[in-house]
Amino acid sequence: MGLQVEAFASLAERADRAAVGGHGCIVCGLDGVGLNQDDFDALLAEIGEGTPVVLVGRSPPLELVVRALKAGAVDVLRRPAEPGALECAVQEAIGRSQSEQIHRSRISELRERLDRLTYREREVFDRLITGQLNKQVGAALGITERTVKAHRASILRKLSVGSVAELVRLATTLEFAGQQMLERASTASRQFLARGEAPRPVTA
Repeated sequence: MGLQVEAFASLAERADRAAVGGHGCIVCGLDGVGLNQDDFDALLAEIGEGTPVVLVGRSPPLELVVRALKAGAVDVLRRPAEPGALECAVQEAIGRSQSEQIHRSRISELRERLDRLTYREREVFDRLITGQLNKQVGAALGITERTVKAHRASILRKLSVGSVAELVRLATTLEFAGQQMLERASTASRQFLARGEAPRPVTA
């Protein structure tokens, strides 16, 4: 594949080194990972922060597979993987990291803007993006229409947008980002289970 590779004996060893930088990914073996749940939980947290991860295992516990995919792992491959499967998964992970780096930065910026709103402004925002008029928002919240307009002006200023229509687009972007993650996890789970017999369950 022409990629620079660095090997680690364990998740703990990798955690002690610098995190993946630039456009790269982590390929992690799932076999025996349950022996150190703390390390696996740390890996899941890293996945949630945007690190692309491909997991490989002979018969990984279903619970770990589901948790990894829900966290955002690129793929979980059965060992031995089909010819070219690992290469395809790694290339997909690297490609995803390139596009999502920009996307995540945009989503993070939008969420930071949203966090600037006061509790009352957030209440007004939630109603404005559903199409409610100022009068309807005021009636629902027990405030005057003038107060609603004042809150709306403050919301537009804090979110750096010029109209309610832009507010709706902003909210849609954030909602779509969350749906994409859920849909991706659901699709990846179905693909994994379709590759062969179900992985073994975790036993106490």
